[in-house]
Amino acid sequence: MDANQFIQYGHAKKPFEQLNAEELAVVNKRLNKKIRDRAWAVGSPVYYGVNGLIIAEYQDGRKMIVEKIEGQLIETREYHG
Repeated sequence: MDANQFIQYGHAKKPFEQLNAEELAVVNKRLNKKIRDRAWAVGSPVYYGVNGLIIAEYQDGRKMIVEKIEGQLIETREYHG
């Protein structure tokens, strides 16, 4: 599913390519909330990248840096950014 189909699935009134900056910001905010809510509903963290780091964010507000060590993803330390 491409981004345009995803936005349309969410009942957008016009194609993704025609959204202005303000509309894109609203879509981004709604999608981020939906992603967080769904991940946290099943007890999973939300993963995202910041400045080349992988961050795991938990519902309680903790943010951990995730690193690949010996082929496994390990939370190594807290992220304070």
